[in-house]
Amino acid sequence: MDCIKYVNSKDIRKYLYDIDYKPNAEQQLFLIVMCDFITLNERLAALVELLNSTEDAAMTSISNHVFAESLGLTVHEFIRRYISDNQAMLCFVKDDSPDYIYEAEHLEQHFIDFQHIGYYRSYDNALEAIREYAEDEDIGEVQDYYRIKKYIFSECVKEKDGADCDVSECILSKKIDVLSVDCKSGSGLKLYGVDESAMHVSIPMPFKRGDIVKRAGIPCGAMDRRYHPEYAVFLSYTPAGKEDLKENHDGTDILYWGLFPVEKGFYKDHSWLNYDLEYVDKDELEGLNSKLIPLSEMIKGNLSPDLFYSAVRSIELKNQMQSQEQYT
Repeated sequence: MDCIKYVNSKDIRKYLYDIDYKPNAEQQLFLIVMCDFITLNERLAALVELLNSTEDAAMTSISNHVFAESLGLTVHEFIRRYISDNQAMLCFVKDDSPDYIYEAEHLEQHFIDFQHIGYYRSYDNALEAIREYAEDEDIGEVQDYYRIKKYIFSECVKEKDGADCDVSECILSKKIDVLSVDCKSGSGLKLYGVDESAMHVSIPMPFKRGDIVKRAGIPCGAMDRRYHPEYAVFLSYTPAGKEDLKENHDGTDILYWGLFPVEKGFYKDHSWLNYDLEYVDKDELEGLNSKLIPLSEMIKGNLSPDLFYSAVRSIELKNQMQSQEQYT
């Protein structure tokens, strides 16, 4: 089974094909459940195929005891429980009952959080409202995601900010396909509770120190979008190999370090990595982001520190002048 096709970055995907990389069953599981561009149904179908095409093996990527429900499972056990949980949650979200109401929301490109569309008495009515929204020639074009949230009707507090007692939600794509589903304890569902974010997995990447990179996708989570640096000069990442796979680590420890441009200079920081980094076409770098070009050249030894400093200051001064002109 070819699971490299589920890698979120086209450049990492190409690199893995080029080196004829053979992920083991646990890595294949990880690539499927962490893939950003397939629907929930496609993900579950891929997991069934993986279940039927691989031998079972112990999972070594989960060691953090925070994820007790996922500890000690085999690959096949994890898959079966993951499928069972997601099917149960999707059924609950779609199941209509007079005890619940639904909220439809949209998330525009480059916005931080979802925006309200309306409240409805059934999932189908909320879905139809979203479909009408998406089919609008002007409005639908600028949306990234949609969301349907399910609330307990009797407990909803209708204030100016809306209901505040959601028990489940599903994220939908621009094409109104379900991408993910989640339920809270208030749903009353009895779930296994396996969690893909418990997995600490190493996948080879082609990037070298000094390369200019960007994240391939735009996450739907509000916090992820708020702290989603678009461009950076790549420094390193972890886990880069088996030596970095340590006890009590999880998916939040899959990170890359980079240098990010600010108004004056750069700052060094790390960001969560979903193996979604891609090379940047230098022609798309504008404003302060263009400072990454001389920085990259200096780190790679192709530009002297003096010339690097001159180039960066020139870009910063030009950006300052353009900013001042906008306010005069």
